[in-house]
Amino acid sequence: MDEITLVNLLNKICEKNHELTWKLNCKYHDELHTSVMQIHFLQSSNLAETTKITFKMETGQVIEGKHRGFLGFKQPTMLIDALLDILIYEDSRIGSLTTN
Repeated sequence: MDEITLVNLLNKICEKNHELTWKLNCKYHDELHTSVMQIHFLQSSNLAETTKITFKMETGQVIEGKHRGFLGFKQPTMLIDALLDILIYEDSRIGSLTTN
């Protein structure tokens, strides 16, 4: 998983919805260089969690995840695909809020 692409996508999602902020945590790392990471999107105003995605850093494969408006990501899902889905969702959500 390319870290620069990951950070750019996370920032782009927060640019689309200024109410969101993100954090990335390592949940597990072993001697075999397997890292399980977790992304959280939080509402800036109250820090309520809107998204939690757990994934394998080396492969970018989502283990589990959910985002508001989604029931969850179907397996197998790649992290880039999940983040692009969130970006499209947030873009359409913000667009519909400004047109109403």
